[in-house]
Amino acid sequence: MVLLLVMLLAQPLGRPLFYWGARPATIVTDVAPGEGIAAQVTEVHGVVDGGELVLRVSFDRPVNDVLYLSSGAPVSGRLRAAIYVDGDADRNTGWSAASDDPRAGADYRVDLGVLALGADPAEGISAQALVTVAAFALTSQGRQRSLWRTDHSASPGQVSIRGDAIEMRVPSGSVSVIPTARVALVVGDHGFEGTLRP
Repeated sequence: MVLLLVMLLAQPLGRPLFYWGARPATIVTDVAPGEGIAAQVTEVHGVVDGGELVLRVSFDRPVNDVLYLSSGAPVSGRLRAAIYVDGDADRNTGWSAASDDPRAGADYRVDLGVLALGADPAEGISAQALVTVAAFALTSQGRQRSLWRTDHSASPGQVSIRGDAIEMRVPSGSVSVIPTARVALVVGDHGFEGTLRP
């Protein structure tokens, strides 16, 4: 019975959206892995490829372990991240946050989350957890405007579950990002930032 449940929950790896090779992480956090039921972000890789922003967010545990309970039921709220992107690498444009805030100058925010859907036997739909990604434009006051959203089921070429990481490819028509853009991540009271490498 346990083996059957493990086989049901063990989804095959999604297709890679970028060849990362030995490319170093853009952001490395200092969060303690394995604490609590929510997955903790350990690294963020980022690159501009063909004009599109490609991000890889790594967690402290396999993604599928967070998407489903031990019973196999999908669950939301245990995996999320918000990546702030300073598309022109200029802190004087974009969000006018405090100078010591790594989000200062951010033009965009890319949100990663999970939507748990119940089964609908009448429609032949099984219960599932969808990894969702959304991109927002930010004003100087930090207000947001929705630009794009999708999930790993609808767009496997834009959102891919890769073991302990989720890769996402934000279309160039949604965000405008230079190859050396700055990205930031806030985890609790700690802020982290890094610069994309061309």
